[in-house]
Amino acid sequence: MDSNVRYRVNNLLYAAGEELLHTIRVDLELNDAVDPEVLTRAVNLAALRFPYYAVRLVREGEEYFMVPNPEPIAVLPEGSRIVLGDEGTGHHLFAFTYSGNKVSMHSSHFITDGNGLFPFLKTILYLYLKEIHPDESFGGSFALPGDEISPGESCDYPYPEHEMEEDPLVAAVRPDKVYKLSDQPAGYGNKDEWSAFFLSVRQDTLMKYVSGVDGSPASFIASLIFMAISDLDEGGDLPIVCGMQHQFRKALKRPVSHLCHVNIVPMVYPASVRGGSIERLNTISRGILILRGSDENDIMTINRHIRNEHMIRGMTLEEKHSYMLGEMLEGIGNNTFGVSYTGRVPWDGIDRYIKSVRPYFDMALSGGISAEIFSVGEYFDINIMQRSPTDRYVRRMTDHLDDLNIPYEYGGKEHFELCGFKLPS
Repeated sequence: MDSNVRYRVNNLLYAAGEELLHTIRVDLELNDAVDPEVLTRAVNLAALRFPYYAVRLVREGEEYFMVPNPEPIAVLPEGSRIVLGDEGTGHHLFAFTYSGNKVSMHSSHFITDGNGLFPFLKTILYLYLKEIHPDESFGGSFALPGDEISPGESCDYPYPEHEMEEDPLVAAVRPDKVYKLSDQPAGYGNKDEWSAFFLSVRQDTLMKYVSGVDGSPASFIASLIFMAISDLDEGGDLPIVCGMQHQFRKALKRPVSHLCHVNIVPMVYPASVRGGSIERLNTISRGILILRGSDENDIMTINRHIRNEHMIRGMTLEEKHSYMLGEMLEGIGNNTFGVSYTGRVPWDGIDRYIKSVRPYFDMALSGGISAEIFSVGEYFDINIMQRSPTDRYVRRMTDHLDDLNIPYEYGGKEHFELCGFKLPS
């Protein structure tokens, strides 16, 4: 690895600070107990194939860069203090913990998103399982050490220098005032009460239903949360807004870019649609997602990134932080709730050894409720996160699932915490 290599950072990273850590954790429950020595080897062997993730942040004047990090990526027992970027994690922006049959991957959302994260995680699991089960045959495609890394995958700045021509189908505009949940305190002030609720639904059952009502897993879960909020939160004419996560790699023409390319599509539900049927809500949600998640609308997000890149040039670090934090609060934080669906991920057989997948992320920018949908085996794993321990929303969602005769497993409530994130001085 060339120690002189410098990777440019995504300008969103300048928003990082005590009020915004933007970290992610992915918990994987395996069939068998974790072997920490094999896991450590698999993690650091996989890092050879993904050198742009084996980095540390450095500060040069008023700018941050990433440079190769020869230190091993930390693999520690669960309960260890994890702060990405500090000495305890070898200054890496990834770390792993284990307990029993659970593996947790900790990472920075400023560095990558779910679509960038998955190939790295998939390679780690493949290398781990091949050592644990040497006679097992996995028929699929895995990125392995020694494979060629395409420029499109590793490019640290995949954006054009100048803005692209815009021709949006429907302007992705959020209302100035959005309905806010009174029982979901803002920011980090109550992070000791952050709670997650786990639902598991068979893929074939859910897909059969949603395809019959012109929906998708993402639009269906968005409709369920909207219905729960509408049922339980009386009064007010403000629109309920779902911030639907959607990647814009296709519009950028960088399908395998490893960076964070998340567009938050605002799905606006006016007060007039409260009390509507699930069929109507699915049609509305699906239609909004098709229109506002189109390549034409994604170009608006790409251009915003380019404008921000030009805007912060020459600013002090403090000025960059203030400006980019405002951009993230405006572009991501102004929602009632959020939904993220990575899509049906290509596990290529390794999910035979995985019982469940639960992604968690920083709730500071959330309106108070966020749902992550992940596919594993024959199931959709749905993790619903909140900034309060009340189960009234998830219970109302399951009431609607019962009414629709959609079977599910409810895993109950758990308190969750995320790792820290330290910027270089």
